[in-house]
Amino acid sequence: MKTLLPARRRLSLGLALAAAVTGVGAYTASTASAATAPTPIPLTSPSCPATIQQGEADGCVTQLQAELNLTGATLTVDGQFGPATGTAVRTFQTAHHLTADGLVGPATKTALDAAAAAASGTVDLRTQCGTLRTGATGQCVSTLQTLLNTFNAGRLVVDGQFGQATDTAVRNFQAAHGLTIDGIVGTGVKTALYGSTPTPLPSGPINSTKVLNAAKSYLGLPYVWGGGHSLRGEGPGPSLGTCDGYTGSIQPCPADTTVGFDCSGFVRAAFWFGAGIDLANGGDTTEQTLDKHLTRITEAQRQPGDVEYFGTDAHNTVHVVLYAGTDSVTGADMMYEAKETGTNVHYVPLRTGGYWYHVTA
Repeated sequence: MKTLLPARRRLSLGLALAAAVTGVGAYTASTASAATAPTPIPLTSPSCPATIQQGEADGCVTQLQAELNLTGATLTVDGQFGPATGTAVRTFQTAHHLTADGLVGPATKTALDAAAAAASGTVDLRTQCGTLRTGATGQCVSTLQTLLNTFNAGRLVVDGQFGQATDTAVRNFQAAHGLTIDGIVGTGVKTALYGSTPTPLPSGPINSTKVLNAAKSYLGLPYVWGGGHSLRGEGPGPSLGTCDGYTGSIQPCPADTTVGFDCSGFVRAAFWFGAGIDLANGGDTTEQTLDKHLTRITEAQRQPGDVEYFGTDAHNTVHVVLYAGTDSVTGADMMYEAKETGTNVHYVPLRTGGYWYHVTA
């Protein structure tokens, strides 16, 4: 369906991770002592007690000491919560207007995570940041935005502000990695961000197989009015949509709470991730037909990877599908399509009668 609103790569995080363990870089712990310290555990991890206090010895304390050093302490990072660590905690609490009791509870954890992230030139989301969601700010969010851009989940401005665009990019990333789509950056999202390898976008002559494989990867994602159109500045890919102009029969409008595609957003993503080409920079079907990468062809000239637009004329269109070629099992001509609200991206027999275009680099 026609959609409105045309739209407007990876930090070196090894230093931060190495610093948390070895005392290199921003952390000030000695290498010798840190070599025997327990592996750091994020303060807000379920593996850490609600209140960390003197006498504890584990990775939670390793992380605590490293973060305290980032904010001005000079502790030996050994994972042992002794008197020196207690003093450093109370000093931090006093400086941040917290109860200076030496107990590292939720309020102290939150303040310390934020202060350590701000003091570090680069952070590791897994060890220096708690759960991130809309409304969060600071270096943790900046690092998150940079990583999301690396995975082409967005084209985010790295400003340290977790707003709508960052929320949508997180949801894009979650959808692409089979995670719960809720916009919340917890352990699962962080593990995927650091444990997955970003795939560079293709360049050069278009390989229709890559375009079709990209389209195939989205099978089963829901149709969403405005989905995939950078409405929040996040770039190509499955995204939240909009209820502006929505006329679907399903009420209330699900578009602004559901991640997926409309027809042109789907075709846009297939060519972005399959060929590195952003058709119409997020524009609707008519704007796509005017894109410099498209050349009109006849139906008889169609090849797998070509696109067919439906409308009153070649440049006044309301729907688009991607030609998948002839199915090797059924012998039928097939297409990939995001059709309408209440359906999912599907692979079905080709409908003809529209206006055909070939896409070139």
